[in-house]
Amino acid sequence: MDLLELEDRLHFPDAPEHPGVAAIVAYWEAKRAGRRLPDRLDIDPSEIVPLLPNIIICESVDHGADFRIRIFGTKLVELVGEERTGKLLSEIGDHAVPPTRSDIVRDRWFEVSRRAFTRERPVFVSGRMSSSNRAYICWHAVSCPLTAGGTGIAQTFGGMFVAQS
Repeated sequence: MDLLELEDRLHFPDAPEHPGVAAIVAYWEAKRAGRRLPDRLDIDPSEIVPLLPNIIICESVDHGADFRIRIFGTKLVELVGEERTGKLLSEIGDHAVPPTRSDIVRDRWFEVSRRAFTRERPVFVSGRMSSSNRAYICWHAVSCPLTAGGTGIAQTFGGMFVAQS
């Protein structure tokens, strides 16, 4: 398998494979409180302070045609080398340091976000960094659907964590 094949491959496990991912899903489940989905207003940053540097919240644009990143944690900015808060998924990756395969980055996150959006349940995913000199870094992530003042899915709430070596 060449490096590009390795970088492009994602793994979608049925359950969390990282304690940070498990903590986000446990929080999401608690906020769901027996409902189909929790609402964005149920998410209280003061209740998840240790997780905030790894948190991602995205908002659906045009029913999932794109997603706007509303919150992109500080550890994630450091990891990917790019501030993504406020950007559309279709805009990410072009200015990352070190340089990355922005096409791979965008395709990956569209796949994950759309799965959470359409399946109405948390989506677990792991993979390797898409910069050619950092493919040794493994990460784990989750994307959980949220409503936003209504009954339909409007946002995703999740996080990404680097695997411990």
